[in-house]
Amino acid sequence: MAWPRVRLVVTADDFGYCPRRDKGIVEAFLAGTVTSVSLLVNGTAAESAAELARRHSIPTGLHANLTEGRPVGPARHHASSLLSPEGFFLGKMGFREALTAGDVALPQVREELEAQLSRFRELLGRSPTHVDGHQHVHVLPGTRIEEPRLGGGFFPGLVGGRC
Repeated sequence: MAWPRVRLVVTADDFGYCPRRDKGIVEAFLAGTVTSVSLLVNGTAAESAAELARRHSIPTGLHANLTEGRPVGPARHHASSLLSPEGFFLGKMGFREALTAGDVALPQVREELEAQLSRFRELLGRSPTHVDGHQHVHVLPGTRIEEPRLGGGFFPGLVGGRC
């Protein structure tokens, strides 16, 4: 009896967070320890990380973020239920509390996630290999990133998603 072939996928998230972290992630990829990365498109080093991903042919997905830093979508230009008065995301617990209280406008979540997908495509010139969520935001009610082949989700036409 032949054993099924198993492939372990090790994804390093927060790619694009800062240059020092990105350097370590690339070193791990080149050493064969990491097999893919998830890009934080609103990270301070997103552009340089995208260049590293292209240069080293690293399989790259979108690390959807609704909890840290500044938005890339329309919310950056006006008041939003996703943001503090200072224009930053509410943080991990702040977002969860606002979501539980019903204070998050779900259309604004969709707008931001669509903007992040668009930004990813601008940076890499292609769609992501996968989508996952920063600080597990992708599994929260109303923000779940679903596999389009299973009935929709925020990213129509995307080949795959991970939870």
